Amino acid sequence: MSDKKEKKAKKPAKTFPAKKLPGMLKKSYNQKKLDKILKKIYIPEDKQLLQSMFSEKYQKGKKELLRVPRETQYTKAQLKELKVLVKNIKKNKGRFKAAPFIAVSSAVAAIVVAVTVFKNPVAKMAIRSSMQGIFGAKCDIGSVNVEILGMQLTVRNLAQASSSNPMKNIFQFDKLDLDFNLTQLLRAKFNAQNVEITGLAINTERKTSGALPVKAKKEKIKKEDNEDSAFYTALKEKSGQKIADSKDSVMSLLSQYDPQALIANIQDNIKTKKAVEDAEAEIQVLIDKWQSKPAEIQSDVESFRSNSEKLAKLDPSSLKTPQEIKDAVESIQKAIENGKKIKSDVDSTVAAVEKDKKKVSSIEKKIDVAIKSDRELIKSQIPELSLDNARNVLSGVFDEFAYSMLGKYYPYVKKAVSYANSMKSSDSAKDNAKKAEKKKSKKAFSRSVGRNVYWRKDRVPKLLIENLHGSGSGIDLRITNISSDMDKVGKPLIATGTYSLSSRVHKAGLTVDSRSDSSAPLISGTYSSDNFPVKLDLGAVVDKPGIPSFSGTTSIDMKFTAESDFSFTAGGDFALNPVSITSKPITPDFANRIYSGALASVNHMTVKADSAYSESKGISLGISTDAEKIIMDSLKTIASKEFDSIKEDAIAKVTEELNAYTAGFTSKFGDFNELVEKLKNSKSLSDELNRQLESKKSELTNQLKGAAKAEIDKKKQEAEQKAKEEAAKKAEEVLGNSGAGKAAGKAAGNLLKGFKK
Repeated sequence: MSDKKEKKAKKPAKTFPAKKLPGMLKKSYNQKKLDKILKKIYIPEDKQLLQSMFSEKYQKGKKELLRVPRETQYTKAQLKELKVLVKNIKKNKGRFKAAPFIAVSSAVAAIVVAVTVFKNPVAKMAIRSSMQGIFGAKCDIGSVNVEILGMQLTVRNLAQASSSNPMKNIFQFDKLDLDFNLTQLLRAKFNAQNVEITGLAINTERKTSGALPVKAKKEKIKKEDNEDSAFYTALKEKSGQKIADSKDSVMSLLSQYDPQALIANIQDNIKTKKAVEDAEAEIQVLIDKWQSKPAEIQSDVESFRSNSEKLAKLDPSSLKTPQEIKDAVESIQKAIENGKKIKSDVDSTVAAVEKDKKKVSSIEKKIDVAIKSDRELIKSQIPELSLDNARNVLSGVFDEFAYSMLGKYYPYVKKAVSYANSMKSSDSAKDNAKKAEKKKSKKAFSRSVGRNVYWRKDRVPKLLIENLHGSGSGIDLRITNISSDMDKVGKPLIATGTYSLSSRVHKAGLTVDSRSDSSAPLISGTYSSDNFPVKLDLGAVVDKPGIPSFSGTTSIDMKFTAESDFSFTAGGDFALNPVSITSKPITPDFANRIYSGALASVNHMTVKADSAYSESKGISLGISTDAEKIIMDSLKTIASKEFDSIKEDAIAKVTEELNAYTAGFTSKFGDFNELVEKLKNSKSLSDELNRQLESKKSELTNQLKGAAKAEIDKKKQEAEQKAKEEAAKKAEEVLGNSGAGKAAGKAAGNLLKGFKK
């Protein structure tokens, strides 16, 4: 087998005639033209090869030409090498050609003229458009000057409006000077060695609105972001846990003294409610019993009243004769007899209802006894006040606020991380591997040995701002190595800044390191400030009674990091001094009094917070504050002093609640008393009418007696006078007859007796 392989290996390669050569090599050339072709070959070995091939000379007319011998044979590999050589010769055109040079020169000149004329307006338009696209509001620019040969850009009086407040500028500056590298610009790269900004100011007022015209936008369906979904799912799981689990909070303990809570605890043993229900049923029976009686009695009394009032108002002087007086007395007597009958009915009715009233009073006493019993029961149920195991409401509120802030600012973290990721090298390891594999898959062509040319390593990415410095009233900003590819630059972006405002100084630092071989976080930053005003309404985050609000000033010292997978860490120390803590009122009143006093006792506090998020571990949060201890100590002191009044207040409120049960009975009790009063009023009226009739009767009787006596006296006088006259007459007629005088005296006496009767 090995002999056969050796024979096959020694077999000569197949050859092809000269007619298979590339077209350029099948032609004939004079020496001058051949030299021109040879000049386009820069590798000596290739030039020598081609010159040796044109070895056959022949005459064509007067010209002597050179060509490749027609009988020469070539292998397949040789033909391929020659094709590559011919291809390279065609590419290597002459170094200078007048016509193309003139055309290119004209184009360059036109470009230079156009750039010179329009560079500043175009640059101004480009900057304004870019700024408005980024910030979503108007950007005012005084002037822009681009010096291409001087390699400098100057922007004056730039003011960038705020999209959220169109009458405010986010920032503005008087002048920006930028020195750029023209060589790199010609390579389509922007490299600014220095950027100097002067007259920098932030949050300034505008004279005109910075709002842009509203453009109709097509609605785009937002794709669900898996990272966002994971973060907000983790946030939802954590949020609200500590608030819900705070069962031993101060408010929960103080609520034990709420009257409603106390009654609820002894609901099954309360006697008042049952006593009131029984009392209402009993008194309703009595009300039904006497419901119609007052109207009946009143009707009889009113009828009696209409008759009796006429007799009571009778004028005695209108009665002229004893007979008239006698008739009036008889009418009054009849009315009195009728009144006595009505009075008897009224008196018996009132006496009966008074007995039922005593029953109602006994029912009322039963209710009072039940209320007293329930009060004593509630007293025994009131627990001793102990706050040793209580957790203040702040335990979960700070966590809830922190979770809300994480949810609010996480989108900004994502944007910052996305921007930092864009600063990574575009040639990732994966892309490089693909390119290497693709390169290997291509068939390599061998050629003659040439010269190796080495270039300096490219350290300039498409965007590089080496130094930026901004200054203004109380502002100092420095940023180095702003680039689109930190792997090329080999340095991270570092920014530092200070902002002095009144009595406050803000300091911030930021490092962005997207180098592929760096172990540092993608983004890391610090922030510190003093005398920072704080006005924090936690009630807007957690809608529960007693949630506190803070106002005061604080010092801040914060740090944060973020990675390319959108995980982050953040933490800080806060020292609030002075601070004022208030809250919405809670119930009951004594609890609000104690709680408000405890919150008011805090005039300084410290808070330490740490948070982190990663998709694998979720969200972690740790917040500690000394305000818990300060408030709890104050609560214990205030509550222990007011415990006796708390108990009394609770018992008083409970009594009110128990008395509220009697509302129905009290209403019915009033209805029953109203019936009794109506009957008593009818009795009083009846008695008064009877008294008036008796008085009138007595008056008329006395008048009748007087009239009768006067009449008798008159008759007596008349009789005596007549008797005297007759006696005298008889005496005269019959002297000595004494019997006539006696008869006359007897007749007069009988007449007087008749009047007396």
